[in-house]
Formats: sequence, structure tokens, C-alpha cells
Amino acid sequence: MAHRATLVMVYVRRELRGTGVAKRLLNTVADHAREIGIRQMELAVSADNPAAIRFYNREGFAEVGRIPGGLLHEGREIDDVIMVRRIAD
Repeated sequence: MAHRATLVMVYVRRELRGTGVAKRLLNTVADHAREIGIRQMELAVSADNPAAIRFYNREGFAEVGRIPGGLLHEGREIDDVIMVRRIAD
């Protein structure tokens, strides 16, 4: 599994959203990961966060599955959307 990396979170303050900061941050992480031999980045995002899902889709991530009730928020179960992006050259 040394060729895989899990992206835990990309968070940008509301006032910086839409400025390209998140895209640049993600690309910098992908470039570094590629340099150290990572071929695939993986993440889980809340199904209740369509903006984040759209962002990850635009950045080359694809949904590969879901974990039903993967997140428990205020007593409510929310699916985790599992996404993957290949970064190997």
C-alpha cells in the first residue's frame, strides 16, 4: 500500500473559496506525492457536501464507493463518498 496516500482534508476559508487556493494546494500535494512514489490519492467526503464533491470531481477524483452512515453528525448518519485520483505519470 506504499503507492497509495489518503488525503484527510482540504479546507479553505470561506473568503478564499473560488480564488483557486484549494486547487493550487491540491496540486502541490499531488506533485509532492508523485515525487515520493505515490500513484494514487484517496479520500472520503461527506455526501452532504456537494460543493466538495464537485471540486474533487473537477480535480480528477472519481467516486469509487460509499460507506453508508460513515459519519455520525448530531445523531444523523451521513454517507462517506470514497473518491480516488490516479497521479502516476
